[in-house]
Amino acid sequence: MRKSIYEMLEEADKAKTKAEKQNVLRKYSGAPLKTVLGHAFDPRIKWLLPEGEPPYKPASGQADIQGQFVAELRRLYLFIEGNQPTQKNLKQIRREQLFIDMLEAIDPGDAKVLIAMKDKKLPFKSITKKLVAETFPNLSKDW
Repeated sequence: MRKSIYEMLEEADKAKTKAEKQNVLRKYSGAPLKTVLGHAFDPRIKWLLPEGEPPYKPASGQADIQGQFVAELRRLYLFIEGNQPTQKNLKQIRREQLFIDMLEAIDPGDAKVLIAMKDKKLPFKSITKKLVAETFPNLSKDW
């Protein structure tokens, strides 16, 4: 079974040393994890959503939703500043509802990660901007 982004980050957070944390992050290195880390720590990314946790019902009892967050990552452009016409024509209330719909469709742990990404702080104390920058220098070169 595939690990959720939350489980990957949790494994890295539980590692004892900085080197072990980096090794875990590198083990899961790929576009989905780097997208999450980039959107969480890149100061150039501005979210178009209010800070804090919106009212939503975490997904429960659904079979195999581990990979759903990865599939939803392609829609993040709807929630961040940019210049796509679809994004500009989206009313704020609709944007917020789409975000809630996304939260309700993904693994509950991944939903926590998504909310934390938006608020620019991951729910793991040891997964810091500095650790990510040192682990993935190409990802963070423009931060």
